Amino acid sequence: MANERATMNFQPAIGEQIVVELPATPGAGVVWSVPPAPAGCTITQIESKPDNTGIGGTTLQRFTVSCGKPGQIQLRFELKRPWEDIVRAVQPVTIDVK
Repeated sequence: MANERATMNFQPAIGEQIVVELPATPGAGVVWSVPPAPAGCTITQIESKPDNTGIGGTTLQRFTVSCGKPGQIQLRFELKRPWEDIVRAVQPVTIDVK
C-alpha cells in the first residue's frame, strides 16, 4: 500500500506558474511520475537537483504547473520505479486557480 503524503495546496492566478518539489532516489530507479495535465493546464519537469549526499542519495524533482483558466484541479504524483506497478508514495496536489 502506498504511503499517501499530506496534500499540497496552491492558489495561483490564471497563467501563474507554481512549483512542486518532491524528493526522489533516481539512483535506485525510484522517481515521481508526472500525472496527465488537465485541460487548459501544462505540467513539466524543470529540473532534478541532487542533495549532495553522494552516490545513490536523494534528488529533488521540480515540476511546474500552469493553468490558463480558473477552477480547482487535483493532481496525483506517484513515486515508483517506471518498470514496476508498486507505488511507494502518493503526493496529492490541489490547485485552486483564481
